[in-house]
Amino acid sequence: MVRRFFPWFLSILASGCGGTPPPLDHSAPPPRITTSPAAPPVVTPPPKPAEPSPPETAPARAVAAPTNSGPPFPPPTFTPPHARTAKPGDGVFTLLEEGAARGTGALARTTVHPHPIKPHPYVVLVAIDLRRVDLRLVAGTEEPTSTVVSKDRRPGLVPAADLSSLIAVFNGGFMAKHGQWGMMVDGDVFLPPREDACTVALLGDGSVRIASFPALAPITAQIRSYRQTPPCLIEGGALHPRLPNEDTARLWGAAEGGDREIRRTAIGLHEDGTTLLFAIGEWVWARDLAAAMKSAGAASAAELDINWSYTRFLLYDHSTPPAVVSTLIEKVEYTKSGYVSKPAPRDFFYLKKKQTPP
Repeated sequence: MVRRFFPWFLSILASGCGGTPPPLDHSAPPPRITTSPAAPPVVTPPPKPAEPSPPETAPARAVAAPTNSGPPFPPPTFTPPHARTAKPGDGVFTLLEEGAARGTGALARTTVHPHPIKPHPYVVLVAIDLRRVDLRLVAGTEEPTSTVVSKDRRPGLVPAADLSSLIAVFNGGFMAKHGQWGMMVDGDVFLPPREDACTVALLGDGSVRIASFPALAPITAQIRSYRQTPPCLIEGGALHPRLPNEDTARLWGAAEGGDREIRRTAIGLHEDGTTLLFAIGEWVWARDLAAAMKSAGAASAAELDINWSYTRFLLYDHSTPPAVVSTLIEKVEYTKSGYVSKPAPRDFFYLKKKQTPP
């Protein structure tokens, strides 16, 4: 399938951006990128006229696949973004010992208060050791919407073969109508990639990359699945230059009433590629979320879904089928059988123990 798909995809990206396009496989007819209507700007509800695109980024740095060597886990204690609002325990990682995570030594958590003045906004961070855990992406039964991928290719469930090794599930990205951000799972292209998007790429060797889509051009042949989001919160170790003016940039979404101090989630990666970070924040702007991720060592980070209903990190137990034992934060909407026996309408990521951990 890769050989049939690559020439078509190559011609599209070459004509659109002048670079080397990704040879992404797809068994269904390719989407008509040249005739698709322009993707709407990213906010909820629709924003004001589109803002200028962020500056171009350099190609993604080479990151080795996770190995048994490398930095210790959990990550070392880090300094919170603002001493004025920091609280005891901020930046100190402790192992997560709940449900299937118990005894793995693969997940650790901490809390950060990232706002420079307000004491109540907070972000819970989960560090994930990619030497012990695999990250996977699944399409929901409804989202992202697609005219080219059949229903049987989007079950909205963790594969049965992975249930015995399942550790956790967390939410994916925006609905298709809120930006048409691209997504591909094991060769099925639900939505074609956008060049201005931040891209969470899962490679065939088990490693993860997070970068602007053009920066991934040198490694597109290795990409197994990807999920795109609004522009990267952090890339190359630097915060996005529009974050300080987030209220006018309008790049990272808002609640229906326009409020930007809401629940948000993000995914990030340490520079060495061995430690993944998931973040869920309450009463935070995107810039607060980015500040928390950067202080925890993220060299790259992408915002995932926002608002109340579909933002979550769920830890599972070893029962058959697995059931949710922890929600990481309070007041999360979920069902104990969700993602394992009750299909999810929206895309999600899940974590599973590696078959041969270190």
